[in-house]
Amino acid sequence: MTINLKVRQEKPKGLSVDGIQDGYFLVKDDNVWAVHKDSSSSRIFLIELSNFHVTAASNKSELKQVFGDWECVKILSPKQVNLNIGFQWKEN
Repeated sequence: MTINLKVRQEKPKGLSVDGIQDGYFLVKDDNVWAVHKDSSSSRIFLIELSNFHVTAASNKSELKQVFGDWECVKILSPKQVNLNIGFQWKEN
């Protein structure tokens, strides 16, 4: 599977953890997560795009703990990125 994420424009300071909303992306090194924020429970779900593994966080503090070093995480809005995911089917 090929994932191609291109950043269209970066805001000078970027967004803070308080600005994370449903549909945003988190980027750390070469890893990318899509964010789903459940409005009824206020839980934040991270979908890792390399393997579609889902991690849940109950609050912003737990979210920061998922990444360890939060300073290396970029928060991108959907308007800032162009995301293409390509699947390749192989028969064994």
